[in-house]
Formats: sequence, structure tokens, C-alpha cells
Amino acid sequence: MSSSYHKDACSNKPVSDRSKTIKLRHGVGAVSALCALFGVSAIATAQDNQPPGLVASLDITQRLEYSDNPDLEAESDSDIFGRTILGFGLAGNTDIQSFEFNLGLDIEQGRNDRSSIDLLNPFVNFGYDRASRASRIGVDLSYRESDVDSQVFDEEFLEDGDSINQSTGTRSSYRASLSGAIGEQAPIGASYQLSRSEIQYSGTVDPDLTDRTTDNASGQLEFRIDPRITARLTANYSNLDVDGDGVDRRTTGFGAGVGLDVTPRLTIDTSLSQTRVEQSGTRNEVDEGLSFGVDVSQAMVNGSLNLNLASDVTSNGRRESLRLSRSMTLQRGSELSFNLGATRSDESDLNPLYGLSYQHVLPSAEISVSLSQTVTADSNNQEEINTTLRGSYRQDINELSSLSATISLFNRNELGAAADDGQRVELGLSYRYALTRDWGLVTGVSHTLSSRDSEADRSSNAIFVGIQRSFAWFP
Repeated sequence: MSSSYHKDACSNKPVSDRSKTIKLRHGVGAVSALCALFGVSAIATAQDNQPPGLVASLDITQRLEYSDNPDLEAESDSDIFGRTILGFGLAGNTDIQSFEFNLGLDIEQGRNDRSSIDLLNPFVNFGYDRASRASRIGVDLSYRESDVDSQVFDEEFLEDGDSINQSTGTRSSYRASLSGAIGEQAPIGASYQLSRSEIQYSGTVDPDLTDRTTDNASGQLEFRIDPRITARLTANYSNLDVDGDGVDRRTTGFGAGVGLDVTPRLTIDTSLSQTRVEQSGTRNEVDEGLSFGVDVSQAMVNGSLNLNLASDVTSNGRRESLRLSRSMTLQRGSELSFNLGATRSDESDLNPLYGLSYQHVLPSAEISVSLSQTVTADSNNQEEINTTLRGSYRQDINELSSLSATISLFNRNELGAAADDGQRVELGLSYRYALTRDWGLVTGVSHTLSSRDSEADRSSNAIFVGIQRSFAWFP
């Protein structure tokens, strides 16, 4: 089944689970400022430019924080408390295999009850890949727990369709996936992907936040007719099981596709599948029909031009989308990609789609901007278009200090008569100073504003100061 709106908004390529892994060394790079400001504990995967062998890394941050609304509630008292951010990573690779293991958590001291110690935001990730000339296999396992009101800019959370829910409580997510392929260079090959994910909520009062389990399975047979033509047979299955009130969805599809290299620079890929969507629970109906897609890609001197047309059978009837994308490499190594398009369904009018990604790295500075859109359906089968804008800027002041600024904007546009739109804004500014070769002083301020049509606005201002150390070694 073709599905253009479950792809990266700028490149129009499927977003891999591994690409979502946060790579961080506090105070270094554009992402580190965002993580340090908003208390996300993560570590460097030590995967980029890594020589063969094992690399271990450890990040420790101890800081004092003040917030006038630490729980982002409608009415809340200010508080001052300590936070310890811990992260450990182990990564290794050889010519044919690689793995990475990350874990971490936050420790809060003195919140509310001054003698309390709370363990927050624990996460564990494990990934393993093995590839040879003819086959490959990959395994991913992950667990993460965090506060519901901190989930807005979590990509996995946005895909679930439960963004901008101003509720207390915690959210735990579990995921396991297995993928592989055989005969990748042979006349006939096959590939598959299996995954299972679970989401569990505790301590929440929002009825839209419901536990759920999602199972996915897909596979395809590829027939390399000649170097220019590849045909394939495809099958996919997806089952969403929602606890309590909600809509369970089961989707199956069987189809075929053809990829054609018209010229060395021009490729065309077409797909067609018979799709069936069964719904039960608070909504009982069956949608069935043909889904199809056409993808045209033209290689350019400094990038590529891509046109994607898709018509898919979904839980809300047929959805059609058209997207034109352009990616390019600019002078001095800058990367720019953008796309424009539109989408509509049986239950919604025509809506625009757009995306942007820009990265520019200088010897002493780095700037990054991204704008993305996704179309999804929540546990009540309510369709929504989620728009996310992120920007970051880092400037080295001298050899010892640097300044970083971040901005994140999120907008949820629900489609339909019972729409409950929402927005969230996060702004941050941080400063880092190297006290020694291993230790750094970090300080910063942040502002968060969350709004939703059905609830009162909520805002929070925070400031922190602390020390941080990151180091790596070769076991």
C-alpha cells in the first residue's frame, strides 16, 4: 500500500526507527542545546566516524533548576530543585555488523517534598545490524518512560496522534522490531519487517490517552528483470488494539510494483495494492479498495527532484496526496531540501502540505532549521495534520565557551466538525564554559507555552545552572 504521508516531509523517504535515536554530547552541536534545556537525558551513540571496535561513553550532568510551573499545569506553584542527568552508551562495529546500546535516566532531588528523590525519564535502546553482500538482518529494542506533558516533540508520540494533551501522568512505550533481506544482489530477492509496540499510560485523567498495542508485518519479493527494471510483489498487515473507548483498526494489503530506470538520472516507481481496513469498537465499518502510488525522481547536478502522487485507502476513506520535493547541496557544504503539495480525503477538504530542511556548518558555528508535516489518526480515528518547526543555532564564542539557542513550534490541526486544535511553543537559550578539559559549566533559560481549544493555556519559565562531564573510552 502506498503511503506518502508516513514519510519524511522533505526527502519523501521512509523514516527509519534507528534515525530517531538522539545523538548527544551536552553542549556540543545543535541538538545538545535542546536536550540540555528541556531535560532530555541522552548520550552520544559514538557511531559516527567510529573506528572498528568498541566505544563506551558516559555523560553526567548535575544542575540546580528553578521553574515557575514545573509540571506545566493550569495552576501550579514555583519550585527549585536539583536534577542529575545520567547516560551510558556502548557501540561497536566491524565490516559486516554493528550494534549500539544506550540507557539513561534523570534523578530529581527536592521536588515538592524536600526529602524526595524521584527517578524520571528512564530509557533503554538496543540495536543490532548485520549485512553481507547477499543478505542483512536488523534488530531494534527500546523502552522509554516520561511525563505526558513533555511528549509533544517526541516523533513517536506525534505518530500516535496523541499530541497536545495537557494531562498529568506518565507514558511508557515498548517497541521491538526485526527486519531483514536475502538475495539483495540476486535475480530474485526478498525482504521483511516485523514490529510490535505498546503504549501504556498511568496517572492520567484525559480519556483520549488510552493504552494500545500495534502489530505490523510487511514483506516483498523482488524480481530483477534486468539492470533497469525491478518488479515486486508486496504484502502488509497492521493491527491496532485500543483498550477501553477507541477504534481498533486492522489493515491488510496485497499488491505489486515496478521500478524503472528510464535514464541513468531519471527513475519511475509505481505501486498498486488491494487494501482492506476493518474498524471495530466505537466505530464499526469496513473500507476496501485499490491503493496506488507513483514516484518520479530526477537526479540533478547538486541534488534531486522528486514528484510523488498517492491515493490510499485509510480508516477515514480514501486519502489522496501530491508532493513535489527538491533537495540540493549549496556552497560551503550547506544542505537544503523543501517540498510543496496538497492532500484531501473523503472526510476532509483540500489541505496544503509543505516541508523544509536546512543545515549549515561553519568552523565556529552551526545552524539548523526543519519544518515537517504528517497526517495521522488518533485512537478515536480523528484525522489531524501535525506541523512541526524546529530551529537551532550554536556559536563558539572562543575556545572555552559557546552559546546555543533553540526554538520548537508545534501545531495540531484536527480535521472534521469536532476538531480540537492545539499548539505548543518552546524557546531556549544556553551557555557552556569549559572549566577543565573534562568538566564544563552549563546554564540556560527556557520558556514553554501550550494551548488547546478545549482547555486553558499553560506556560512555564525555567532557569538552570550546573556542571557536566562527557567522556569516552575503548574497552
